[in-house]
Formats: sequence, C-alpha cells, structure tokens
Amino acid sequence: MAIKLLDANTISKISAGEVVERPSSVVKELMENSIDAKARAITVEIKDGGITYLRVTDNGCGIPFREARLAFENHATSKLKDADGLWDIRTLGFRGEALPSIAAVSRVAMTTREKNTDFGAKVEIEGGQFKGVSETGCPEGTTIVMKDLFFNLPVRQKFLKKPAYEQGLVTDVVSKIALGNPSVAVRYISNGKTVFSSLGNGDVRAAALAVYGREYAQALREVDAFEGAFALKGLIGIGDQAKPTRSQQSFFINGRLIRCPILSLALEDACKGRVTIGMHPMCILSVTVPPEAVDINVHPSKLEVRFRDEAAFRLTAQSLLSKAFISETMIGAFTVPKEDKKAETIVKSVITPKIDRKGSFTKEESKPDQKEEPVTPAPAVSRPVFAPKNTETELSSIFKAPETMVTEVRETPFVRPMARPVPPPAPVNQPKPKIDRVIAPIDFKKTEQTHIERVHVTKQEEAFRLIGVLFKTYILLESDGALIMIDQHAAHERLNFENLKKRLDEGTGAQQLLVPYVVHLSRREAQLVMDAKAILEETGYQVEPFGDTDIQVRAVPFILGQADMRIMFTEIIESLDAVKNAEKEKRMHTIIQASCKHAVKAGDMLNDLEIKSLLDAMRISGAPPTCPHGRPVLRILTKTEIEKMFKRIQ
Repeated sequence: MAIKLLDANTISKISAGEVVERPSSVVKELMENSIDAKARAITVEIKDGGITYLRVTDNGCGIPFREARLAFENHATSKLKDADGLWDIRTLGFRGEALPSIAAVSRVAMTTREKNTDFGAKVEIEGGQFKGVSETGCPEGTTIVMKDLFFNLPVRQKFLKKPAYEQGLVTDVVSKIALGNPSVAVRYISNGKTVFSSLGNGDVRAAALAVYGREYAQALREVDAFEGAFALKGLIGIGDQAKPTRSQQSFFINGRLIRCPILSLALEDACKGRVTIGMHPMCILSVTVPPEAVDINVHPSKLEVRFRDEAAFRLTAQSLLSKAFISETMIGAFTVPKEDKKAETIVKSVITPKIDRKGSFTKEESKPDQKEEPVTPAPAVSRPVFAPKNTETELSSIFKAPETMVTEVRETPFVRPMARPVPPPAPVNQPKPKIDRVIAPIDFKKTEQTHIERVHVTKQEEAFRLIGVLFKTYILLESDGALIMIDQHAAHERLNFENLKKRLDEGTGAQQLLVPYVVHLSRREAQLVMDAKAILEETGYQVEPFGDTDIQVRAVPFILGQADMRIMFTEIIESLDAVKNAEKEKRMHTIIQASCKHAVKAGDMLNDLEIKSLLDAMRISGAPPTCPHGRPVLRILTKTEIEKMFKRIQ
C-alpha cells in the first residue's frame, strides 16, 4: 500500500480528536482560555448536555480585531514564543490547539472585543471552514458559542452518551474549575436553569458553598501549608464527606486542573485511619510548585503531568496534608455549634459536670430565675428505653415496654437523676467481666455499684450529664445544647491502637505468656504467618512453628491481656492475606489494626466507673476522633437539629 500525505482537513479532524473528546472537554478548554484572559466572571451555558449548544462568555481582555481569525489557526498562541518557554509556562493554555480543534468538529461563532475599543469582531466557522469575519457591537471580553458537536463526524457522534450523562460530565468540569479559581465568579446554566453561581470573592469555602451546599462546605477542613517553594492550600473532607470513589477529588497544579494519582495517594496516606475503609476523602487542593519541577506537556488535553521527582513530591505533599489533622483529637471533636451563634467548643472535659468548690452545682445551673423545675429525688421507676417499631397508632401500643428496662438513678452531686441502664445483680461467684480481661490500657476499677459516685473536679471542667448507654453500645451525654453519642467500641479501639503504637515505639509493647498458646492453622495460613514473622515480632508478637501446621505464640502485644488467641490470629491472618504484597509499613499497620479489634465490644455492659475511665482516657488522649478503620467515634446532635426532627422549629 502506497504512503500518502494526508490533506489538511483530515489532519485537523484527527488532531481535534486528541483535544475534543466530548462537550466537557470543550468547556474545559474554553474556561481555561477565559482564565488566561484575566476574566473575573465566566458564564457557561449548555443545552442537551452541551451536544447541541454550548456557550462560554467572559469579561476578559478580549482579542484584537486583527487577530480574531488568527486565533483559529493551528498552533497560533499568545502564550508561548519558543521551546525554551515550555519549562516556564505560567498559563493554562499554550499549545494553540483548542480553538481550531473545536471549530473543526462543530459550528462555532465567536464575538470578542478588547477593552477601550469601539467595536468587536465576529468570527464564524463551520466544520473547520471560515464563513467570515466582521465588525460587531459586543461587550468587552469574549463569547464563544458552539453548536452541533461532531455534526461532520457521525461516527464520533455515536460514541457520545445521552445528554443527561454528558451534562453530568460538564457539571463536574465547571464545578472543579470554579473551586480551583475562587477569585473568578462562575455562573453555570443548563437547559435554561442556573445550576450554581459562585461569588468570585477569592474564598475557596465560598466556592464550595456554591457547588456543594452549606452542609458540606462547613464540614470541610482547611489546609494551608508550605515547605520551601512547595505550597499547598485548600479543603479536605473526611468522615461524612468521604466518598466511595475519587470523583470528588479536585487537584490543581499551578492553577491547572489535573488528574493526579500521586496527590491522591498522598492525601489518602495523610487521612489514613480517619476515613472508613473503602471510602475516599474529597478535596479541593491547589498546589504551587516551580514551573520547572513539573512537565505539563504530556498530553494535548493537559490533564496529566509528570514531576521531576515523584517520590519527593509525594512525601512532601503527605507531610503538608497531615498538618491539617494535627489539632484534631477526640476531645477536639466535642465541638458543637451553639444555638444560632458561631460554632464554639462547649467541651473541655467529657467526664464530669460543672461543680463548685462546695460540691454543689454551679450557679449557672441552679439559678431559680431560669424557670427550670427544681430537681427532686424520685423513686425508682421502670420505664422503656426506646419504643419499638409498631404500625399501631395508639400511644399505649407504641410505648409498650420492651424487655430492656432502665431505673432512674438517685440524685448525687455528679449528675441529675436521669435514666441509666441497670444490669441485674451479679452472682458472687460470677467470673470477672470480659472487659476486665481484655482492656489493659484503661484502668477500669472493678466495682459492682450501679449508681454514680461523687466526683471532685476542677473549675475548668465543663458540665455534662451522663444519660446512659443505648443498645449496650452508645454512651449518651447531654450538654446544654447537644446530645453526644459515643461508640464505646470505636473509642476504645482507637485508644488501644494509639497505646500499642506508643509502646512499640518505646520497645515495651510485648508481654511474655506464662504458658505458650498453640494455634491450629491450615498449611497456607501457617506459611502466611511465618512469612510475616519478622513484622509480627516488630508489632509485639513472638511466634514459632509447632509441628507442620501449628504455631506457638510466646508473646503478644501488652494491651491484649488474655484475648482469645484463635479469634485474634484468624483476624490477623485475614488482614495479612489482603496486604501480603504491600509494603512493610502498611502490613505492620494492618496487624496493629487487627490486634486492636479486641477492645470493648458493642454489647459489653460497662458500669459507671468503667464509662468514666473510658471518657477520662478520651479526654487526655491526643488521638483522632475515629477508630483505626476510619469509623467515627462520636456523633453530635444539637438541640436545633433535634427540634427540627419533631417539627418544633422549621
């Protein structure tokens, strides 16, 4: 077959395919051109997902009349002069391919006017063919209207998805560019309806408010850090803001929207233990690096970049991102918004109410002019903990008492009389509860008392009322403006995790067993354990082969006490199998996580002093308010949120 030189029309259509894949790629190119033109306001309007109609209007510097047609020529650009400039690019565009590529596969009309000129230019192109350039009256700035994408390439048009799908992709691009450029006011219209409109006031949280809504914008955590010429700024969302995919991760390098697996991995490493397994943090992160440290000329779409030193870049990014969580601890999580005022911290201690030096409640709680009914001791009265689900309508049937009952506690200086779950009296010869055998780091006093004893506290400690334990799992605290629910298992698991890490760092993490424990395993499981023997020893375990398939455990992490070895090693083996090819640090982290599962379980009944010990440990711990697997330790319901549930307020 003879070699032939392709004609210009075919070449332009092939080149266009690298830049213009679908309507969203057109929007990206045009918005980046507007930002390079110093626009302070951009309007994006689409119809039918941008397939039949797409408009981008800006108030930028505009294009001189004499250069309006030249802008649609291949590789015509004002942003690059020679090859040396490729390593000092400070604009979003530089290749001179966007406008000719768009015009080659659609019908395009552009109106543009420079500032301080009497008239503008109008350029019309259809399928790469110029239809004319004329003078026109128009506002300062540039408006580009694209119609009928791929009208001259039916095969490409067939590969477009339904308008609703294409609209979603356009929305994603417009949203991310608005988030990455908070100083630009972006208005986005789809099928005649405004989807969102950002203020352009330079505040990334305000841009997030426009795109994601108030709830998400307020919950995002701010990061603003730098190291040398490397600067990182933006917002991070974990907890309820985490997503099952990475689609809500927006990364910008020197203002350019990119896909960056390296930054994504650095972010997830920094958020390790704060995001539930299987979920991914959302983010809006802008990174500033020297232009010579990054190569943006990788692909015509300019969505991919290469770094001169990827390993150093990842480590630096991870270090800076971790700083966003340094001050976030369990006690810091007890920050709830005050009713109708700015958010403020209402907790400094989670274990005791506010008590004066004489041991009585403070004046703030005992003032008679607060019109609060005086607290009087009440006889023990049994009543239901929670109403079971019921389809009957009568209150008597809704509040039918379930098997679990509570008894009101007598008044003490520690707490007002409130409902507390009371376990049945334990037989004299009953073995110690499971919690005393497993929990080593927290010194739970062994007691059978079921009421709360008087506790002396300092003036700095705030007032809380211990309501009780819900479903034998959730510790309930009441403050003046919120209900705080603590997952006893998640809280203790995190405390165990931090204690074990600390002991391992200090070299005191292991305890020898008086009698070695033999664990029966399959051949595959035994081999898996022995392959990880060195790592197991670094995490506090001492294991030796004992026959063909059994192993002998001679030492365990100090915090485990007398935990069930068979169950524990089953979990460790499952965890090791999932990360057998991972790096050493990750496998060690996995073993520690598996070990810490043997904390207070949901359903373990804690008495009052055990609860106090757990809350006291939380108060002094600098650990994050999540379990090692990323689940939250606590939840807060404000008084306003509760009243909205019952329609008492709107």
